[in-house]
Amino acid sequence: MSWNIVCRVGDSDDYLPSIAPTDPRLILAFEAEGSPNAIRCNFDERFDAHLGGLPNGPARDLVRLASAVLTADLCFRREYGEERWTRDITIHLPVSDTALWAGASRAATDTLSFLTGDIWRFEFRPIGEVRATVPARPVGAPPDVVSLFSGGLDSLIGVVDLLAAGKRTALVGHYGAGMTHTYQERVAATLEREYPGLTLPVLFHAQPPTIDGAEEREQTMRSRSFLFFALGIAVAHRLGAGVPLAVPENGLISLNVPLTAARSGSYSTRTTHPHYVELYRKLLAELGIANPVVLPYRLKTKGEMLKECGGQVTLGKAAPLTMSCAHSEGSRWEGSSPGTHCGYCFPCLIRRAATMAAGTPDAGYTVDVRTAPPEPTTQKGRDFRALSIAIERFRTRSTGRTLFDVLDTGPIPPEDIRAYAEVYRRGMLELTDLLT
Repeated sequence: MSWNIVCRVGDSDDYLPSIAPTDPRLILAFEAEGSPNAIRCNFDERFDAHLGGLPNGPARDLVRLASAVLTADLCFRREYGEERWTRDITIHLPVSDTALWAGASRAATDTLSFLTGDIWRFEFRPIGEVRATVPARPVGAPPDVVSLFSGGLDSLIGVVDLLAAGKRTALVGHYGAGMTHTYQERVAATLEREYPGLTLPVLFHAQPPTIDGAEEREQTMRSRSFLFFALGIAVAHRLGAGVPLAVPENGLISLNVPLTAARSGSYSTRTTHPHYVELYRKLLAELGIANPVVLPYRLKTKGEMLKECGGQVTLGKAAPLTMSCAHSEGSRWEGSSPGTHCGYCFPCLIRRAATMAAGTPDAGYTVDVRTAPPEPTTQKGRDFRALSIAIERFRTRSTGRTLFDVLDTGPIPPEDIRAYAEVYRRGMLELTDLLT
C-alpha cells in the first residue's frame, strides 16, 4: 500500500492525481488560508517580516517538499507499514522547474530514505503563478551566517561562538506544539542583550493537518530535521549565494551509535549523521542551491563544545535557559514546574555529563541519576539501564571494534572514520564519568 500526500498551492488549485482507490491520501494546501487542508505555519509571515518574502525557485519548493514530508511522517503511522516500520510514501508536489526536480529526484529519495527508513517516491508537476518576492531586506545589517537554533545547548554554543567572533547571525528555529518556542525565545532574548544588533531570530512554526478519525500521530518523527534544514537553507538562500548554514551538533549525537542492539530502530535517529548531511549537500547541488551546510562541531563532544566556547560569560547566563530533555512537557506530572529537565532520558544524561566535564552552570533535574538512579526495570530507568549496558560494553571494546560500532550507524568517508571513532570514544568517556 502506498500512502499519498497531494500538495496544492493557492485557493484555486484542485489537483487530484490518478491513484488507486485503496491507497490512502491526504491533501496538503499551501497559501490557502481557511482551507481545512492547510498546513498551519507562519512561513510567509516570518519571511515577510524579516527577509522580504520567501525565496522563489527550488529553495521555496524545498520548503514545501519538507513540509509535505513532515506531514506524511506524522500522519501515516508506522504500525501500518511493512513489518510495522517501513512506509511507502508518494509526494505529489507542484514545483517551479519539473525538469530540475526530476533530475534531483534520486538525490531526494536517497536523502529521505536514509533519514527515515521509508520508501519515498515523488510526482512533480508545474506550479501555477506564484507571488513574486522583492530583494531581501533584513532589519539592520544582513547576517553573515545562518545557524539552526533549536533552543538546546548545542545550538546555543554554536551561536555564541559566532557572535563572539563578531558574526551577524540569523537564528533559524522550528517548533510545533509544546513549549519549544518558549525556550527559543528566552535564549534569543538573552543573546540579543549580550550581543545587541548581531542576532536576527527567525522562528518558524509548522503544524500539519490531521487525518479525520486519527487519534494519535506517529511519534518517531525522523523527518523533522529535513524541514529544519530546508528552512535554514531558504533563509540563507534569501540572504544570498554562499551564505552558509551552520548546524551546531556534537559528534556523539550526530553518530548516535545505538546504546544496545534493541535500540537500533526508532531510537537510532540520523538527523545530523555525516552520511545524511553529505546526501543533503548533494541534493542542494542538484537543485543549484549554492549555500554550504557546515557542521563545525562534528568532531567535538558536548563537553568539549562547552569548554571551548568563545563566550563563557554569555554561556553561563544562557545555558540554564536551554532545553535538552526528551520529556520537557512531562515535568508538570512529576510535581515540577514545566520546563524542568527530567534527568533520566538519554539527552539529559548526555547534557549532565557534558556540563559536569566542563564545569558549566546547568539547569535543574527532576531525578538525580548520580545519587538516586531510577530502577532499571521501570520506564524512567530505561535509558539509564541502556547507557549502563553501553558503558560496560564500551569498556571491553577494542579500538577496532569501536570503529565497527561507528560504521554500523551508516557510511562515513574513509578519511574521517578514525576521527569519528575517536570523538565517539571521548563522548563515551564523558558519560562514563557521569555514572562513576
